[in-house]
Amino acid sequence: MRRLRRSITRTFLAGTLTIIGVSGCSRRALSVLVDVPEEEAKPQAVQVDSTILRALADSLRALQELAGFQHDTVRPEIEKFLDPDTVVALLPRDNAGNIDWMQALRDSVIRPRAYIPGERPPPRPDGFQFAFDFYFPGPNQVTDAFFPHSSHTQWLDCRQCHSRIFRYRGTKIQMADIFQGKYCAECHGKVAYPVMTACERCHTGMSMPPNRATPELLGTLRLRPAVEILAEAGTADSTKLEGINKGVASRMGLPPAQFPHWVHRIRFRCKVCHMDIFEPRNGANAVTMRDISEGRYCGRCHNGKVAFAAGFGECQRCHVAPEGGE
Repeated sequence: MRRLRRSITRTFLAGTLTIIGVSGCSRRALSVLVDVPEEEAKPQAVQVDSTILRALADSLRALQELAGFQHDTVRPEIEKFLDPDTVVALLPRDNAGNIDWMQALRDSVIRPRAYIPGERPPPRPDGFQFAFDFYFPGPNQVTDAFFPHSSHTQWLDCRQCHSRIFRYRGTKIQMADIFQGKYCAECHGKVAYPVMTACERCHTGMSMPPNRATPELLGTLRLRPAVEILAEAGTADSTKLEGINKGVASRMGLPPAQFPHWVHRIRFRCKVCHMDIFEPRNGANAVTMRDISEGRYCGRCHNGKVAFAAGFGECQRCHVAPEGGE
């Protein structure tokens, strides 16, 4: 009897091992014969189009803004400083030595917002981006020009360039025009790197010596008194506004306001202010303190919520006497 039991056991074990061998020793096969739980099926990786992910992220940010959540509370280190020398030291340079704002954006040294905090964000905060770049052939390969259109659309609203500065098609651009402040020079040399010291940024075939330029935070403007601008413009309400500004200026003796464009540039993309709040042309915006106090122009942000409230008690923040006096 004992021998019969051993024979049955051997037969059972042999059959079990055969089944296991044929089925590849899977946990599923073992679970049929012995009390081994089946292995849980591993979830399959699902590939999602990057466009869908960006749209979902944009929608989440929009919902958070509408619900009053601050999703962007941790800001870059550079925003802690208002000293130009410190800020310049933190920003990357191009080959020429000029500040490379695009590299700063890629490296997250700066993370400029695409809309004003607290306001309803656009459906796509980064806006429409025509992500194509262009080559313009020159007389030879050295003078071929490269235009990174995709870089510009990360910063600018299309209306800022088209069609006041450039027609959509057929604009013939010459360096002589740019040297006279037209076309690219509407920004370059004023708020972006100067064309005179950054040839290789566009003419990529050129070999130029490095670090020949001094990095500058361009774009600090000293605003002319509104009374002068309005008098020249001759607008219908210039007399009324002229009187307001004369009265304030004469009683307080304030110097013209100074606008440090670079302070705002490291915090906001150009499209946040241009074109809906300010037109980017000298003399095109006749800004008064009444406008600001009523939430227009600078007052869109300088309301005590997004930034310091512009008004009495904060005058010296903007009305700064130039070095050496007036």
